[in-house]
Amino acid sequence: METKLIKKLVETKSLSGDKDNCLKALKIIETEIKRNNIPVIIKFNNSVPFLIAGEIDRASILFLSHTDVVPARGEQFILKRKGNKLFGRGVLDMKGPMVACLNAFIKLWNLGKRDGLFAVTCDEEVGGFNGANFLAKKFFGKIEMAIVADGGSGENLIIIQKAPFHIKLTAEGKSAHASRPWEGKNAAENLLKCSKEIIKEFEGKTNESTTAVLTQFHSGEATNVVPNKAEAIIDMRIKQESEVAGLIKMVETVTKKHGCEWEKIDEPLFFEVKKDNFFIERWRKIAREISGKEVELKIECAASDARFLWQELKIPVIVTSAIGGGAHGTTEWVDINSLQRLSETIVKFINSL
Repeated sequence: METKLIKKLVETKSLSGDKDNCLKALKIIETEIKRNNIPVIIKFNNSVPFLIAGEIDRASILFLSHTDVVPARGEQFILKRKGNKLFGRGVLDMKGPMVACLNAFIKLWNLGKRDGLFAVTCDEEVGGFNGANFLAKKFFGKIEMAIVADGGSGENLIIIQKAPFHIKLTAEGKSAHASRPWEGKNAAENLLKCSKEIIKEFEGKTNESTTAVLTQFHSGEATNVVPNKAEAIIDMRIKQESEVAGLIKMVETVTKKHGCEWEKIDEPLFFEVKKDNFFIERWRKIAREISGKEVELKIECAASDARFLWQELKIPVIVTSAIGGGAHGTTEWVDINSLQRLSETIVKFINSL
């Protein structure tokens, strides 16, 4: 696996929302694509850049990646190699796997396999609504199958990714001096009780279960005043769409009990593919031939842009990744040999269809 391109991309601080550096990263990718005489465009949606390479009207197979990353310390934007491991921001999530996909796409194109489309977005880490969501509606209407190498860590296949669902809770009370709390009504204490009761309904502590966590809580304007307003955010990760109606009913019951209000921040978008899907079975066969190991089917806690393809296009999506760890952390790493296997698997898989 050639690491020069990964090095250039890691050194580019393409944080979500940094239009200039995201565009710089796309330009690096564009140069590599143009070197192989493949049609490529870079455009914007709501000031967020994206790249598409290939023949849009002809393509039926999609390679979807993102080049935006989460913040990190300065030294994490310097690629380091130790043995067969690469360290740096984005080597696993997902600049390393993206380069593996790009190498496969270019190889297939040069072999005459021209039904692939390679796309890169710059907002996956902040929701993907200006990237993959927009592209699925605007450009991907003829796509029949996709590969998204953004499935956590490991040479597994992700068949379910939980849907993120965020809600905002609010409560109102009555202000009073903190030395005389009985004269007021503490909105913060009430909202905390409400939040804790909602979270208590979720016992999930594994990949296999729906979870909820209190991620933000704001109240009060002074240290010596009983707060008359409070606001909280709860982050839920829902395993299956069939759970949503019951979950909402529970939230409505609990908030009414405590005299609080609630509202949706977003809509839960689900990704799920059947174990016996033709493409899943074919990928497992090819990957086993290359690695000599069985490919495990996994449920992933985090979401990816695969959810937009599933929701909008209802197409099967191969969600996988390379062996690595520490994504979003200070020791993010990826295995070089695993990246090579990913690229080889993609080429052999596409050629087998």
